[in-house]
Amino acid sequence: MVLKIVRTVWPVMLTYVAIGAPCGMIMGQTGMEPWMVFALSSTFVTGSGQFMICNLWLAGVPAPSIIASVAAISSRFALYSASIAPHLTGASKRQTLAVAATLTEEAYGISLAKLVEGEDWGPRESFVLNVILIATWGVSCTMGAIVGAVVDVPTAIAAFVCTSLFICLLFSQRLSRGNVVAAVSGAVSVAVCKFLGLVNIAVPASVVAGIAIALACDAVFDGRGARDAR
Repeated sequence: MVLKIVRTVWPVMLTYVAIGAPCGMIMGQTGMEPWMVFALSSTFVTGSGQFMICNLWLAGVPAPSIIASVAAISSRFALYSASIAPHLTGASKRQTLAVAATLTEEAYGISLAKLVEGEDWGPRESFVLNVILIATWGVSCTMGAIVGAVVDVPTAIAAFVCTSLFICLLFSQRLSRGNVVAAVSGAVSVAVCKFLGLVNIAVPASVVAGIAIALACDAVFDGRGARDAR
């Protein structure tokens, strides 16, 4: 079973190595020892959140703002767990909790596709997949921290890995009115907050503003479309 899962997920594992190593370098520059990097990377399953914690910490952002920012971008995991739970109806509560508590974004996409397609895939395979990816990420980050302690890699270069990842994710999204409004509103919110000197709340405020404005825009246009149809 493990070999079957590795054959399915090895491209994602290579991606984790390429992204996890720079993340580990940045974590090392915050003063974390390699064992600390491994402990955090193996229990905190959102890589983008780890990048955000390190970059905001190095920028001197207060801890409450860091917590709010990471909580905002990590809240999507509640939706991931809720959407995959109906496909695990035959599993026990312990198995369902184990799968939900160890989900990563990539593991969620793979497991959900397998479960929906009705393949020979269950909670056991989903959990093992999660563990494999988490272990790959943790080892990659730890190796990055070790290399970063020997080789001086500029923080700006390592940090841009996460930025470029989000840029790729943005352009891979379906070009819809809601996505465009959310992206533009978030960017404008960050600019306004920084202009007003509200640097500490710029990131969480932009996330909330972008989502709220996009939802309001969709509600207005959808309601108008329904009235026009009537």
